[in-house]
Amino acid sequence: MKDDHLDEGQQLQKMAALSNDYTPPADACSTYTVTYKMLKDYEKDMHLHIHLENNILFAKAVQLEAALNGPGAA
Repeated sequence: MKDDHLDEGQQLQKMAALSNDYTPPADACSTYTVTYKMLKDYEKDMHLHIHLENNILFAKAVQLEAALNGPGAA
């Protein structure tokens, strides 16, 4: 899953680059502006999601698996 997260991070970087870091054109309509805001929020949420999984959830899962498979495990 960490590889998937790396791939997703690259896609998020590409999306930000293509959208000029989610900066709508000066003459953008409100729908365009709201869409860019939503995309920026999505990127922020995805980075948090990836951080939580990579640095907290996965580490806890490894610890739990080690505890369950450690000495005396059936």
